[in-house]
Amino acid sequence: MVSFEQIEYMLKQFYLGDWQVEPASNTLILGKTKRTVEPKAMDVLLLLCQQAGEVVSADDIITQCWPDAPVGDNPIHKTITQLRKALGDKASAPSFIETIRKRGYRVIADVQFLEDEQTRAAETDWQGQSPFPGLTAFTQQESQVYYGRNAAVKNLLARLSDQFTKKRPFTLIIGPSGSGKSSLVHAGLLPRLLNNKGANGVHAIDYASIDIADIQTAQIVEELAACMLDWDINDAPLFEGESADSLAAKLKRDPKPVIHLAKTKLTTASQYNNVAFPCYVIVLDRLEAYLATNHVDSTQKEAVFTLLEALAESGFILMLLVCRNDFYHHLAAYPTLMKNKERGAHFDLTPPSASELSQMIRLPAIAAGLEWEEDNHTDVTLDDIILTDAAAEPNCLPLLQYTLQELYLQRTANLLQVSTYKQLGGIEGAIGHKAEQLYQQMPALVKTALDRVLPLIVTLTQDGSNLTSRTALWSELSNDNEKNFVELMVEHRLFVSHLYQDKACFKVAHEAVLRRWQRVQGWIQQHQSALVSKGRLEQQTKQWLQDNKSKAFLLTQGKPLTDALALNADTSLTLTNDELALIRASQKTVQRKRVIRGVTFAALACLTVVSFGAMLQSQQSQQLAERKRLEAENLMGYMIGDFANKLRSVKRMDLLEGISEQALSYVEQAQQTSEYGFFTISPPKASFELRFQHALSLQAMAEVRFYRDDVATAKEAYEEADVHIKALLSDAPNHFELLKAAGANAFWLGHIAYNDGLMDIARTAFERYLAYSERMLAIAPDNTDAMLEVAYAQNSLGSLEYENFEFGKSIEYFSASLKLKQYIAEQNPDDLDAQLYAADTLSWIASATVHTGEYEKAYGLYEDAEQAFEDIYILHSSNAAAIEPYVAVLVQKALLAKKLMLKKNYGTTLEKSYIIVKQAISQDINNSEWQLAFFRIEALLLVSDSSFKSSIDAQQVLAKVIASNAEWILFPLIEYFQMNSHWEIITQIQKYIRSITPEIIESSLKSREPSFTEYNLKTKKILSQFIRSENIFTDERKSLLCHELQLTTSKIVEKSYHPDAILPHFFASQCTNNTSKINGTLKAHAKTLTKPFYFDYL
Repeated sequence: MVSFEQIEYMLKQFYLGDWQVEPASNTLILGKTKRTVEPKAMDVLLLLCQQAGEVVSADDIITQCWPDAPVGDNPIHKTITQLRKALGDKASAPSFIETIRKRGYRVIADVQFLEDEQTRAAETDWQGQSPFPGLTAFTQQESQVYYGRNAAVKNLLARLSDQFTKKRPFTLIIGPSGSGKSSLVHAGLLPRLLNNKGANGVHAIDYASIDIADIQTAQIVEELAACMLDWDINDAPLFEGESADSLAAKLKRDPKPVIHLAKTKLTTASQYNNVAFPCYVIVLDRLEAYLATNHVDSTQKEAVFTLLEALAESGFILMLLVCRNDFYHHLAAYPTLMKNKERGAHFDLTPPSASELSQMIRLPAIAAGLEWEEDNHTDVTLDDIILTDAAAEPNCLPLLQYTLQELYLQRTANLLQVSTYKQLGGIEGAIGHKAEQLYQQMPALVKTALDRVLPLIVTLTQDGSNLTSRTALWSELSNDNEKNFVELMVEHRLFVSHLYQDKACFKVAHEAVLRRWQRVQGWIQQHQSALVSKGRLEQQTKQWLQDNKSKAFLLTQGKPLTDALALNADTSLTLTNDELALIRASQKTVQRKRVIRGVTFAALACLTVVSFGAMLQSQQSQQLAERKRLEAENLMGYMIGDFANKLRSVKRMDLLEGISEQALSYVEQAQQTSEYGFFTISPPKASFELRFQHALSLQAMAEVRFYRDDVATAKEAYEEADVHIKALLSDAPNHFELLKAAGANAFWLGHIAYNDGLMDIARTAFERYLAYSERMLAIAPDNTDAMLEVAYAQNSLGSLEYENFEFGKSIEYFSASLKLKQYIAEQNPDDLDAQLYAADTLSWIASATVHTGEYEKAYGLYEDAEQAFEDIYILHSSNAAAIEPYVAVLVQKALLAKKLMLKKNYGTTLEKSYIIVKQAISQDINNSEWQLAFFRIEALLLVSDSSFKSSIDAQQVLAKVIASNAEWILFPLIEYFQMNSHWEIITQIQKYIRSITPEIIESSLKSREPSFTEYNLKTKKILSQFIRSENIFTDERKSLLCHELQLTTSKIVEKSYHPDAILPHFFASQCTNNTSKINGTLKAHAKTLTKPFYFDYL
């Protein structure tokens, strides 16, 4: 007997004869014919195909496909009949399923399963050369050792099939340099399309691949024609009698006759009658070379793109264009290339995840029969060491391949050695070796560009101790040698060229290029002092520009100005126009001050005798006031800044309160009028910094009050701080830190209003938060803090709209926030918080999508969020910040799987979460949050088909849940006890629920609209009263509960298509015989969902 565990891998596509079977969607596909069967019919087909050629008895089919269900033989006959009808099969003359009288059924057609990556690697016998291509792309011949991009290939195949359906198979594959675009096409996609059966209905007969960087760009059509001449059909040339020049001329003049001729020949090829989309494939790789060339004008380029589009729209040519994403602004100039972008015509290839990197490292080694040495000191195998290093920087994919290739070339027998990896210096060391090798091969003039390019991408901290890389603009390169230098570094994957805010940029592929390349290290040591000064000048220039070139940010006489003038004289470092302008403005101010100082000195000499006495008194008073002001500002700057942040991080709100009160005391003292002498004028207005610190002090006090549940006082303090901040903004509207403080203040005011149910006030505050954050980003487009503030503000508005049942708007805000967070996470792969923020927002989008009724899309989003959290968890398996949201997403995905009739996915997902939480608890047995999560997962497993439930004591779980006052966990337990007829236990649970659950809608929430969570709790409370035992559950009681349930659910289904709203409403309507009022949309959604246990009472 075969269990479903044994056929788990079959849940992906496979072939039965010429039929393509997709178990996940219960679909059969033959050419353009698509048929759907019932889930049980697919279960039976899976079982028969697993044992193709063998007879499977009716008893075995019942045991496997209808476990624990009282069925006779009739459902099997009915299911086999449905399958035969879908397959076009006949019982009297079977081609697919044969009936063996009194024994059972067997599949007689050919069955071909698509292997998973691990199985494919284990069955591959790669011989003769390295399974790692180094810095070159994978070719079609190396597809046997191409792993880790299965998800991208599947996604791309689905898009291509959709584009054929829409009669325009024209796709741009876009990504950063070194992201593996060429490898994806040639080693991942083309082998699938050229397979005997094709993929997703698309079957490539032949293909042509042109690397535009290797041809004369003006001759692109001639090159294309020459490749098309190699195409044939039924062993005859497709374009018989043509030459490259003649075919190119016809394509340029009018491609329609050429297309018609080829299509006519293709229709005569009977072998493709059962293929939905037979085609030839054209790949134009490195399209950026064509976009950037000056040898072809834009009119000619547009004509070529129009020709390519015409070929694609013929329906038998698949057009694939591969381009770096930093050339996106070039793409945007051509409407043909931008067409259907929103419909999937642009495929963005992102860096690989940790799990994909693991496959890229390990599976080629398995295919080639290689082994990894274990480090004697750490007992960690070399593949684990490399994965840890590579996961920290996914953008260094080509350099990873280079390192793996070096390990292969220096192997001993079939062993890849730790000592070799250490000699290379790991991935980083291999990078330095490669960089120097490339540098030595450069022309002499191009080498000289190193001194000019390095200052654009290197930054030192002010003390000169830490080196970091930065992104530079291509427009900052001033001559061809510099451009050639960067292009060579990009071509050899040492630099990455990409697009940011519609500007072409470049940066090092990994900071190891700077740290491990000795030539760069020597240059940095030589110019360390100048680089530190350059960094300070850049920062000063930014502040000067942000404050509208305020005199307050000019370089002062002495070291600041002297260092800047020295930089200007240093020919190895080039200053920007803005930096030069700051130096000139500072020089003019210093010279002006010298003149004024000379005149003032002469005048003062005349008045010295007269004013000497009065001046002494005035000077002393002013010095005292100035000293007090500086004392207040310096102390407050520390207390309200760095020290306060440290206190927040350790939750010491008592100390934070103390320092904020002390800081306010200093403000008041510093702003009081001092006693002045006879010649003293009125005291000046408090400085900007002092007033700013005052506002921050108020914010700190408000924060303390909020966390101490004194919300009214907190609100007053935030409102007072708001008044001060608005006044400061009128003086300095572009002050970055002030805008950040203004945004934080707006957020807290919005958050307080949100908690009070004052949604309009909260929306206004959150919109202000967003406006302040967007101003920050406009001032500093590359600043991560500014991006994060915009993302947080969008997230706040998304949460507000989610609470208001405006799920469409909520998804828009969350999606905008996700885009920024993903960019930040990509730029900061070592920043755990950045990765978590992005993954968490993805899960919120999934939750909102459930409410819109797009259940399958939501399930896919939960899968994406699960993958994102899994990649984080692999690297941070003991970190609570990584564990808790990961488990939460798994539970949400499992709950949706259950409602979508994905019973197996429901169980396996819960099992994964069970293992993770159990391991977490073993590390911290006193963590109450993990304990509650574990109780909930146990309760959910009890109502699954998982084998894990056999080890769970339901009554023990119930006792723990009640002891923890976790009433929301009781509802799956009620389902379990009802399904097992434990009526007395259910009665006890009901009494407990009535004693602790508030009357949500009737009492505390009369003043505002309840949230979905509150509606859901109310609904579940009513449903928990339904008991099948006739001795307890009377018809009168049932009628009362049904009407109460209908009243409650009718309010929520007007706003949400969540299964927890639709199914109880559908149940209540049937229970009250009032189904006529249910609209068609609700009925359609209900039909796609699994009916819960309480429907048994109808």
